[in-house]
Amino acid sequence: MGSVGLFQPGRNCWRTARADRLGVVVDAEAYFRALAEVLPQARHSILMVGWEFDSRTRLLRGTESRPDGLPPDGLPPDGLPNEIGALLDRLAHRRRGLDIRVLIWDSAMLYAINREFGAFIKMDWLTHSRLRFRLDDGHPIGASHHQKIVVIDDRLAFIGGLDISSQRWDSRAHFAVDPRRRDPAFPDYPPFHDVMAAMTGDAAAALAEICRERWYTASGERLAPSPAASDPAPWPSEVAELCGDVEVAIARTSPAWDGEPMVREAERLYHDMIAVARHSIFIENQYFASRSVALALERRLRRDDCPEMVVIGPGEPVSLLERSTMGVARSRLYRRLQAADRHGRLRYYWVTSGGRDVKVHSKVMVVDDRWLRVGSANLANRSMGLDTECDVVVEAPAAARACRLDLLAEHLGVSPERVADAEARLGGSHAAIASLTGGAHRLVPLDSREPDRVVPIIAHTGVPDPEQAMETLLWIERAAPGPSRRPLARRVLISYGVLALLALATALWPLAPPELWEVARPWVERLARLRDQPAAAAGLIGAFLLGGMVRFPPSLLAMAAAAVMGTGFGVGVSLLGVMASAALLFGCGRALGRARVRRLGGWKVNRVSRSLGSHGMVSVALLRLAPVAAFSVVNLVAGAAGVRFRDFVLGTLVGMTPSIIAMSVLGDQAVRVLRRPDLANAIGLGLAAMLVIGAGLALVNRLARARARRGRWILEV
Repeated sequence: MGSVGLFQPGRNCWRTARADRLGVVVDAEAYFRALAEVLPQARHSILMVGWEFDSRTRLLRGTESRPDGLPPDGLPPDGLPNEIGALLDRLAHRRRGLDIRVLIWDSAMLYAINREFGAFIKMDWLTHSRLRFRLDDGHPIGASHHQKIVVIDDRLAFIGGLDISSQRWDSRAHFAVDPRRRDPAFPDYPPFHDVMAAMTGDAAAALAEICRERWYTASGERLAPSPAASDPAPWPSEVAELCGDVEVAIARTSPAWDGEPMVREAERLYHDMIAVARHSIFIENQYFASRSVALALERRLRRDDCPEMVVIGPGEPVSLLERSTMGVARSRLYRRLQAADRHGRLRYYWVTSGGRDVKVHSKVMVVDDRWLRVGSANLANRSMGLDTECDVVVEAPAAARACRLDLLAEHLGVSPERVADAEARLGGSHAAIASLTGGAHRLVPLDSREPDRVVPIIAHTGVPDPEQAMETLLWIERAAPGPSRRPLARRVLISYGVLALLALATALWPLAPPELWEVARPWVERLARLRDQPAAAAGLIGAFLLGGMVRFPPSLLAMAAAAVMGTGFGVGVSLLGVMASAALLFGCGRALGRARVRRLGGWKVNRVSRSLGSHGMVSVALLRLAPVAAFSVVNLVAGAAGVRFRDFVLGTLVGMTPSIIAMSVLGDQAVRVLRRPDLANAIGLGLAAMLVIGAGLALVNRLARARARRGRWILEV
């Protein structure tokens, strides 16, 4: 089947576009070096979208010694900064007319803990006006923005699995210990493997269009395409061109959201590529948990003409959450496929280097040494329908074969020629891998037994890896009255749904593995000692002031305050901290004025401002109870919009008190459960959380109905 038959725009891909040049960049050392070379060549625009971003990421590791004794990478040319954030800011200052946009997922707090603190302020407030940084929350609850794309002047694009962030840099040697593999807050992390595709021409312009559409979804700002140019597009000098003048299919995943239908092109293209395979399927992927893709592989395994299948991923996940979700799912799906594999065609391998596991993070697929696929879509349920993803596929036999052999050679520590020779002599990849494994670099067959030390309750549910948005969101949207139903559903479910999940998780603490209790016990003891410190209350109020400046949720700070001070004192300290933070940001908004606040807060500011400016205390209270915008944004907008300070203070006090009480009860009770995980404490925590959630929802409904009777609906912002 030719590419005309495989690529079907509107079904398994968004569109196809020609690439003048196409190459593959393996591992972050090469990718970051390529960025350091081509970013300074940008004339009109730099577009970056990703799951994660750290402005402190060093592109070239120029001072550390290499474990193999070879010279280090060196330093950036022209005296440019080596850190990505400082580099982008310098480029915006240096080249007039260069617009830079960086769009990163507005992550859940589960991931935000490991992210750069204050990145929004550093990258948007403290940089050139033509460098704009935004957090993407334009997706349903539980979804994430997961595309990883960089486009320069709509002419050169990179796409794949690599974010420009911490714990990503590594060389292709994947040394067990490498002094260059060191980032802020992470002095040593495991070897890391990933892949990006590079391309020029119309395919790069099409990827730029995807970036601009995501930017509009997140910010409300329409970006114009870069002007056409007659000279050749930039190209990294160390990236080999695998093929040229080739048709590129672009496949996406996008959840149903804000009136737009669900897009599952990436999933359909996985199915179709598996179906057309005749000789071989090669997969590198961070996860192996997609039920849909596993069923497609199972159908081929049951047929007599099943191709040889090589799947490469990471070893056993380190974190308890990943072991209980993706690790368990991988083992169960692999056992099912082994049962269907009548001819021994499928093997799953993980990678070690110098005795240390290599974290395989890439998303690569090669079929019949003919089709090559690179992108961001994991073999996970959420990548098939919930998260935003983007992959590219080309039919280019020479490029596909070269890429596959190159990747196998890296994992085996040999040359691509040796891999090709072993496959030809021994009749396939599995035999070649077995014959070449044994050195410092190894591919180890996966044991299909489930990981040790998992949380059974999590392992038996699909909540962490859903295929689509939560059904409860759809129910609330149908039940909510009037034109306000979308923001009401989203914000109420976030505010009180997260509270309910936290309460449930803590109530189930007695069922957790004993090793988790050992991890928690020192922290509980530290909290008890903090309660007796004279400066504890002042320190907590200071935390609220700092948290407001960096958009940290005050409800979580209230939970921490109660964990330290107890419910009674915790509520008092939290209210003082919240009011102090709100007043400070209100004053900042008044001083900055509407125009500056609009730039800092984005497009939502206009609609929040219109509602606040005319409705006073009730509007402030309702926004606090069912927050349409972040706590910090409402404070700034209220000051800039001219809301009376008295109305602002009263509305904030009325609106924030229920959530402060709720999180204070949860924080105090959570510590009680952690200190003594018995049934009585667990039941008390669950009942208290249910009562507080019910009271909060009832108050939201009462205020909303009162406001609706008086005129324009405040939640329509």
